[in-house]
Amino acid sequence: MFLLGAFLTGGAVGFAADRAVARSTPATRFDDKAARDEVAKQLNLSADQRRVIDSVMDWRRARSREIMQQYRPTLDSIRDSARVLMRTVLDATQQSQFTALIERNQRTADSASKARERNR
Repeated sequence: MFLLGAFLTGGAVGFAADRAVARSTPATRFDDKAARDEVAKQLNLSADQRRVIDSVMDWRRARSREIMQQYRPTLDSIRDSARVLMRTVLDATQQSQFTALIERNQRTADSASKARERNR
């Protein structure tokens, strides 16, 4: 049990440190159109090639979404279970901070998701 606690504490600290570093570096917003434009430019694609490449990328994104929809409930369950286990080694103050960290990360993820939607 002690090893599990140590492992989970290490994971939580690492997670928090990663988020702190990520927050201190400027966020780069993913721009799908800019990324596609860059690929087309670097490969010197013709208009016909660009249409095919864009179509394939759209196809890949749609298939990836379908797969993620299928597995999202399982992944969410794993995440939630890990959070419950992490909370067992935290004191009341740390649990409050952990909750705030989770909420902040969710807002960031929601914002990034909205940005991706706008860039499609």
